[in-house]
Amino acid sequence: MKKAIALILFVFSLLTCFAQDYKNDNPYNKTNANDEVPSLAIVQAELTQDEKDFQIAQKMFNPWYGGPLLTGSGNTLPKGLFNVQPYLFVLVNYAAFDSSRKSHSINNLIEVNPKFSFGVGITDRIDAGVVVDWLYLRQSGKSANHFGDTLLATSFGILKETQIIPALKIFISESFPTGKYEKLKAEKAFVDASGSGSFETTLGFTVSKVLWWWLIHPMTLRFAYSYTIPASVNVKGFNSYGGGFGVDGKITPGNKFTLGLGYEFSIVQKVVFAIDASYEYANKSIFKGTYGTIEGEIAPIGGPSNDVLSFAPAIEYNFSQNLSLITGAWFSVWGRNTNNFAGGITTLTYTF
Repeated sequence: MKKAIALILFVFSLLTCFAQDYKNDNPYNKTNANDEVPSLAIVQAELTQDEKDFQIAQKMFNPWYGGPLLTGSGNTLPKGLFNVQPYLFVLVNYAAFDSSRKSHSINNLIEVNPKFSFGVGITDRIDAGVVVDWLYLRQSGKSANHFGDTLLATSFGILKETQIIPALKIFISESFPTGKYEKLKAEKAFVDASGSGSFETTLGFTVSKVLWWWLIHPMTLRFAYSYTIPASVNVKGFNSYGGGFGVDGKITPGNKFTLGLGYEFSIVQKVVFAIDASYEYANKSIFKGTYGTIEGEIAPIGGPSNDVLSFAPAIEYNFSQNLSLITGAWFSVWGRNTNNFAGGITTLTYTF
């Protein structure tokens, strides 16, 4: 009997201790006098902050970007999707930079250059595309228009964009000489040239990243690099590289590289400000063969190395996530042995 009573007392003591611990730990049964109740000021501050966070969340959106005018995206086109993008370039070459980077006026050389780009996503990391164009040139009352060179390109996605990691792709393209480049008409003064005559292989990469530094105005940064290796070209007579009567030989165009930096700023989801900075450098072109003449003088052919820095500010209007209209200016600001130009570009891009 004594053992039974002792066991009952022991179990009761355990239950009493457990009940007391539960009472102390239960947030709904706090009786400690030292526990502080939040003041109305603290509660109001938390409610105010919550309301601000909610308003910011309402204003945030999934940004729509059609891309700036010149610098490509680091993303490849997803598998099974197509993209069509017509362009219209209208430029006026109103001056020329000499070897000392001084600009000298020339008779306006007007370029009207429609382009059409078509792309397809082959896999989630590989896409391919083609670009065809037409070129109209006019200077000093003389004009001509012909097909330009045709470009085929393939891109390979290396990195998929995440919250931290940028998108990265590498690409390779080949330019086919479908434009007119030799046996030009002397009376046209070279305005009937529309191509390089060279098979040109280009290798490069592009990096891009959406940045949320300003939650209600996200932005993108893009960086592109490309290096082009042209093949040698047999030329006769007047050609894209100069020349004159009796020219017969081979010209080796200089290798060139291009750097591009693109920036987009979301004003609202449908309206985006964009700007590109582009720098291009080309080595000199070398001619071997029989030089021709113009008015009894030896005709120049080929040319020295050259470079040019240009900018292209633009406004994008995004009708939807897949349809964008982009229009803006494009102008050179600094160069050497090349034309000084200004004009505009308009393009419509649609993915489906």
